[in-house]
Amino acid sequence: MKLNQLDTPVLLIEEDAFLRNMKRMQELAEKAGIAYRPHAKAHKSSEIAKMQIDAGAVGVCCAKLGEAEVLVSHDIKDILITTPVIGISKLTRMMRIANKAKISVVADNSENIAEMAAVAQTCGVRPDVVIEVDVGQGRCGVQPGDAALDLAYEVMSADWLNFKGLQGYQGAIQMTTSFAERDVAARKAVGLLTDTAELIRKAGLPLDYLTGGGSGTSVIDAAAAGLTELQPGGYLFMDSRYREIEWDGGNSIPFEQSLTLLASVISLPEPGRCILDMGLKAVSSDGGPPVPVNLPGASFKFAGEEHSELVFENGSCPLALGDKVAFVPTHCDTTVNLYDRFIAYSGEDVVDVWNIAARGRVQ
Repeated sequence: MKLNQLDTPVLLIEEDAFLRNMKRMQELAEKAGIAYRPHAKAHKSSEIAKMQIDAGAVGVCCAKLGEAEVLVSHDIKDILITTPVIGISKLTRMMRIANKAKISVVADNSENIAEMAAVAQTCGVRPDVVIEVDVGQGRCGVQPGDAALDLAYEVMSADWLNFKGLQGYQGAIQMTTSFAERDVAARKAVGLLTDTAELIRKAGLPLDYLTGGGSGTSVIDAAAAGLTELQPGGYLFMDSRYREIEWDGGNSIPFEQSLTLLASVISLPEPGRCILDMGLKAVSSDGGPPVPVNLPGASFKFAGEEHSELVFENGSCPLALGDKVAFVPTHCDTTVNLYDRFIAYSGEDVVDVWNIAARGRVQ
């Protein structure tokens, strides 16, 4: 099948660029001597997770338990859940998949640790626990230093839990435009994590696992040599926001745009305006509107849940009814979650279909 034969809206991956992105991140981690655990929240696909592991990843991250359940059902065997799993119901679900795969989970609360230990004992499972440290994001995590040490003691004293290490993720800086500013902030975040790790080691607790980082700070995190494991996600696809930030002191972007959306012109109400079949239900808007590819002078606007429009500044629309228009999304993760599958292509040919099996799994 050719691209122009596809029904739209449709989510596309340019396969060669996608594979080059995967290879470049793997090489970045290997050169730095850091393990590589990509974040499956970006793609939510067991096929892609298997590709990443086959390429050298030690496993994958999942943001939610529901994602992990889907991936385990598709034989992904090593998963870190990067959001706390709270409550008896969810902890019981987690223990069920921990009987089938190596499951690690972050924690930042004494009550959660005690409850997890009780459920683990009931289920006869001993999961790995990673203490999350707030290294600047201001979201989940205990404060660096003694608070993390106290929780590490609690995990160590629980008969049915294993203390694995620390997580520190500074998501707020991943899109910082200035590379110099991002570099300073990322190194500060890593420093808070490594200082906390040293405090825990001095207290006599074993600790050799420090996980975190993201696509926007991947080059910095690798160079800083503090983390033992990287958690990038969006590097596989990229989006328009990633392409607007500085990379590595002005050097070229290390990752290519592999993810695009394809929409069709369904109406030509005026000479300088066309209507597309891609609305708010087909592309996320949390990062702003998508960017049309190779259409200079085109201004995009959402026109409802199922529609959008392009207005051309010179008053003349170059598109005909049924023409296909490619777009770069502003946020790859939230756009992917709107679709059931990726269509992989090379040139003008469809070459594969990858299911997004964990889409919508937010519990």
